[in-house]
Amino acid sequence: AAFDKELGAAMPFKYFDPLGLASDGDAGAFRRRRAAEIKNGRVAMWACMGYITPEYFRWPGYLSPSASLKFTDVPNGVAALSKVPAEGWAQIGIFIAFLELFALRQDKDRMPGDLTGAGRLGLPFFLVGGKSGPCDAVSSERSLNAELNNGRLAMLAIVGMISQNGFLGTTGPSMWIP
Repeated sequence: AAFDKELGAAMPFKYFDPLGLASDGDAGAFRRRRAAEIKNGRVAMWACMGYITPEYFRWPGYLSPSASLKFTDVPNGVAALSKVPAEGWAQIGIFIAFLELFALRQDKDRMPGDLTGAGRLGLPFFLVGGKSGPCDAVSSERSLNAELNNGRLAMLAIVGMISQNGFLGTTGPSMWIP
């Protein structure tokens, strides 16, 4: 395989391309797919945290003061989709668009996932302060492989949590304990 020495070729599968998407050796397409894999993995890791955290913590106060909707009134999991007002979804969408277009844009001269407006693990600098230099793939190989593999696991995990929530109708302990 043309890309079997790239980051992410780790145990137990080493280089894993069961559909042969990279068999043509197109480096540009591989780079685009790798950047998408890293971004989707980061989103999935945050999604897993967002799915679990409300079981243990809720913000005090109101999610929507005009609708008298408190954070504690919003159910966990899939049921929350219909409870958050449309204006809330619009704010989330605008924030994501801002991140995609400005803060977390992928530059062509940096390796996939190494974003100018972000530090390690893709955390935007406007949240934590600091500045970004290009990532050194050699000295960061272990953490970059860990991020890719954790992102892959998180993508499977969030799909599993949402599916299980949909089938069982809960996000509580009964979802986890038979």
